[in-house]
Amino acid sequence: APVLFVLSVKVCTNASTQVSNAWVGLYKKPEIGVWKWTGGIDAEQLIWDTGMKQPNNLTNENCGFLYKDTKKLHDEKCSWQQYFFCMTNFTLVPQMETWDGALEYCRTHYKDLASLSTMERMDSALLEITQAETEYVWTGLRFLAGDWFWVNGDDLNYTAWYQNKQPQCPARHLHCGALDKQTRVWTQRNCEEKYSFFCQ
Repeated sequence: APVLFVLSVKVCTNASTQVSNAWVGLYKKPEIGVWKWTGGIDAEQLIWDTGMKQPNNLTNENCGFLYKDTKKLHDEKCSWQQYFFCMTNFTLVPQMETWDGALEYCRTHYKDLASLSTMERMDSALLEITQAETEYVWTGLRFLAGDWFWVNGDDLNYTAWYQNKQPQCPARHLHCGALDKQTRVWTQRNCEEKYSFFCQ
């Protein structure tokens, strides 16, 4: 079955170049009849193609796709093959790891520790962090050889440090960057502390 990830239909409706129907990471749990996004988030305020009587809830139509002509949602069997949209954001992993442990986990199970390198990515992280059970959440931000950088290579143009003051020479044990759940800004933390983390 096709697998993909998007955070909202808005992401897809902005895809003005869409030339084919495409999966959007929407699925229904048949036993409870609730639509969810891959990753388990409840899907709310969905834009179904009601003019074409969607969702029509035919047997085993438990996946959703974006219909190219109307840019609205239809349901279909998950085994149906078609194009798909991919997510550009990230996942909050609830288990607790050191920064290095989080990096290893993300590179094994995803692509990398997440980069919050744009305001849009930061906004998404702030929505996700409300689900975190730890006070801080590891990001891919690291200090090494006199500079802060994103481990995936993204540019560090956008920043969200407390009072917009990037730590210039942090203590040796404070070389890892996290997002603070309470203050909603980046902070330097001891790399050996264990927190939840964002993967991308």
